[in-house]
Amino acid sequence: MYVQGLLAQYPMNFSDRIGWSTRGWFVSQQVKWTLVLGALLVAVPASAQPAWEREKGNCDALLQSPGEALLADLRNCLGLWEAYRSLDGMDAKRRQAAAQAFQRVYKEGDVEARHLAKAALGRLGFSPETEDPNAPRPVADAKRKKYRAHTASDADRKAAVESHKRGMDLFGRKQWREAIVVFQEGLAKDPASVQLLYDVACASARDGNRSDAVEYLVRLSDLATADSIARLKKARTDSDFEAMRDEPGFKRATGYAKVKVLNGMQAEDKDLGEESVFKLVEVLRTPKLGWVVEEGGEDKHSRAQPHIWFKAHSKIQAYILMKLLGHPRVRLVPIDWDTQWDLIVSWADTVEMVDGEKVAKNSFGRKDKNGNDPTKRLDGALKSQDDALAKPDEYVAKADKVLAAPQQSVDSVTKTMDQVKGIGEKAGKAVDAVKGLGKIKF
Repeated sequence: MYVQGLLAQYPMNFSDRIGWSTRGWFVSQQVKWTLVLGALLVAVPASAQPAWEREKGNCDALLQSPGEALLADLRNCLGLWEAYRSLDGMDAKRRQAAAQAFQRVYKEGDVEARHLAKAALGRLGFSPETEDPNAPRPVADAKRKKYRAHTASDADRKAAVESHKRGMDLFGRKQWREAIVVFQEGLAKDPASVQLLYDVACASARDGNRSDAVEYLVRLSDLATADSIARLKKARTDSDFEAMRDEPGFKRATGYAKVKVLNGMQAEDKDLGEESVFKLVEVLRTPKLGWVVEEGGEDKHSRAQPHIWFKAHSKIQAYILMKLLGHPRVRLVPIDWDTQWDLIVSWADTVEMVDGEKVAKNSFGRKDKNGNDPTKRLDGALKSQDDALAKPDEYVAKADKVLAAPQQSVDSVTKTMDQVKGIGEKAGKAVDAVKGLGKIKF
């Protein structure tokens, strides 16, 4: 009866997905997913427990904290659980924690994962929690825990390398989901492997699991090594991420941005702004920055200082761009309208007369107050970009500090009007003082 009840939970073609076929998500020789069908047909014997201890990787820890684990990791552990985990001697606390993990897989996983989660819950004595399939997915807590990876032993590192080889073979055959499982097996052995983290991000992106792809990229940022940062920069142009390049999470993790540059000079001085705009676009198109840049013509409004509008996920890039401009008065402004651009730059400057000719006081091609020309400022921007990928929170704080400065919240036009108003108020007080003199009795 137990076997019949389990089989009734699956569609008629379920055996095609997990039995005797080399295709499908559950089929992975490396993690023994071909034993899943056996786990469904008969209860896992106690003799399987040594195999669980051998194959589980970090699953015990993940299953005890399911809310903090990556969904793909829980999905992998679920397959191993059903293949190897005996419930003999398991206390109520561990059963409850495992059930919570499988409830999450049931709610958030794909069709196959839901079926397997339902079987695992049944074996634990729980029923799947129902939810509206059309309801929006819960938004993950913005405060994620930093990924910390212990150094692997030589034996584990060697095993991880072998897993990577098998995973790349599956990747080359476009078996994305199977490759993910094998890469995860390797990461269980060597969680600090930059190669495995990057390739499982690529496979996740190819498989359409963008949230997992972003998480793996963020883990590269957490490692903060020269190699991991180099992979984040590589991701900006890697074709594996083509379909998700416009995802805010991808842009935040890699520093990728779409930038539009405008000429915001006064109408009579547009020609003075053209040279700065041209040079700025040339610098921003440097491949090492990894940005897509378009010269967008004239700003609809004339401005007295450079402006940078930015989307929330590109706040750090806006701060870096501000430093690159080298202008003493750059205003940062959040974007609050729909646009394809992550950063919009309007170059503007004050004009002065030199030897009878108009010149821009702080053109982009000039040295800044620290004596740095555009080439040196670009070098500084590239270094800041690398630092920001390794220490994003620190650079967000720097950007927030700039945004909190008084000059960022007062537009030049408003400031000028306030100055005029102040002069008027002083003049009014002077007139009142004169009037008061007439009231003085000698």
